[in-house]
Amino acid sequence: MTYSKKPIADPETDPEPDDAKKKPYVPITDRPLLGVPEAEALTGVPAKIIRAQVRNGLLKARMAGSTTMRIRRADLDAWLDAPPAWHV
Repeated sequence: MTYSKKPIADPETDPEPDDAKKKPYVPITDRPLLGVPEAEALTGVPAKIIRAQVRNGLLKARMAGSTTMRIRRADLDAWLDAPPAWHV
């Protein structure tokens, strides 16, 4: 039999042990910065296309660390509102 290393909380002495450590939830629609997966979920545009648009300079983004890309919500909205760039 295995035992849990985490002690069971007593509701009388510690009513909410994990709630103090949790981050507040902010809906995607209210976040000023979005990651690529969040931008994909919000717009329905595949992550591959979003990354390609950033790489081509059509969508502004910043790197947070070495691999995490962040897109400002205002830049994402402007990109969505812009007419498509047709290649001739």
